[in-house]
Amino acid sequence: MKFHYLLVDDLLSEKEFEHRVLDKVAESGDLLDERTAAMLVVKEIGRAHVRIRDLAASPSLVCFFAKVLAVEGPREFERPDGTAGLVANVIVGDETGRARLTLWDEKAGGVQEIEAGDVLEILGRPKGGGKVPDVTAVAVQEAACEIACAETEPSVLPGPGEDLEVRLIAIGSPRTFRRRDGSPGEMIDAVIGNEDGIFRLVAWAPDALLGVEAGRSVVIRGAVLRESDRGVEYSLGESASVSYIDREIAVPTDAVADVEEGGTYSLAGTVVRVQPPHSFVTRSGRTSSVRNLLLADETGEVPVVVWGERADELLAPGDRIEVYNGAAKRGRYGDLEVHLSWGSALVVLAKEEKDVEVEGTIIATRQGTALETGDACYLLAGPLPVGCMVRARGTVHRGVITLDHLEPVIPDREELQRRLDRLSRKP
Repeated sequence: MKFHYLLVDDLLSEKEFEHRVLDKVAESGDLLDERTAAMLVVKEIGRAHVRIRDLAASPSLVCFFAKVLAVEGPREFERPDGTAGLVANVIVGDETGRARLTLWDEKAGGVQEIEAGDVLEILGRPKGGGKVPDVTAVAVQEAACEIACAETEPSVLPGPGEDLEVRLIAIGSPRTFRRRDGSPGEMIDAVIGNEDGIFRLVAWAPDALLGVEAGRSVVIRGAVLRESDRGVEYSLGESASVSYIDREIAVPTDAVADVEEGGTYSLAGTVVRVQPPHSFVTRSGRTSSVRNLLLADETGEVPVVVWGERADELLAPGDRIEVYNGAAKRGRYGDLEVHLSWGSALVVLAKEEKDVEVEGTIIATRQGTALETGDACYLLAGPLPVGCMVRARGTVHRGVITLDHLEPVIPDREELQRRLDRLSRKP
């Protein structure tokens, strides 16, 4: 009974759910067992079982039936804090598609009791869209029903050494680290994606990504699949290679209206407003940054919190951006936010540059120093004294003006009056 209660614990107390289940058993004249009655109560409340094809559009906690196609693991891994963890994967399917079930620690230890051909009732959290969704298992139990699908299916992710065709979404800056033997090393992390999902890529031999442009479709040879409690990632060693391919690889995105707490999302939209980045010191003593912005698409708006070096990206209202692998969670005041951190990417879509020649006043804004012309306001690529009136010539790109020529101007009283009149007529 507790298995199914997890699906409705935000709507009913456990005692009320138990009473409804027992009432359902009594109404049937004891023909229903508690498990079947619990399923009927859940369905009446509106939290019915879903099919695999509907997992990507489902809320953060779902229940579905599926047949086991293959079992992988368990495998040990090391967490960032140095403790050991255990992970296992089960490939499952139904009449509508396949999914990759991830089990952690104690649940991973019990995967040896699962065999291909078993039918399971799965309570889990989908971790994003894609052709083959990844689901983190919350609870799993055997089910007495039939699922019609092929039992021999290939793994949904390439194994070690297999070719991986993806779009290279974003590439980070090189970072140094110290190996266990004390010698220095260098690595680059990136974010990659294809029809199956979004993944982190770590190049321990940075030359593999040398000269490769973000946004291009590539084939990666020699990628090694790794998993942690943070998710799936691939690593590249000395023998790995990355080269361009002609095929255009589509990476699916989600709608803002579909964002729900606990899910992982990739979104495309427009920056409505953006705050300047704020610096802070992490628990390890390292200086980092955080930034807040509001992202909108045709379905709605959602606050986005950007952590780390991505927070220092030059952004302005009106920018078209894409965010990948963002985690939806509640903010300090209870509002739903999408957080970009480990394994996430922020991509600013290019806009055309234009040459301008304008007169205006240097002012201070929340986004930085800007040139106010009366008709427009351009952020300045470099600092200038606030309050000066100038004549400027330069190039505007994404609301930022890069100056080619700058000279002071003497204020003209009539022109100032005209500007004041224009401003007073604005709503």
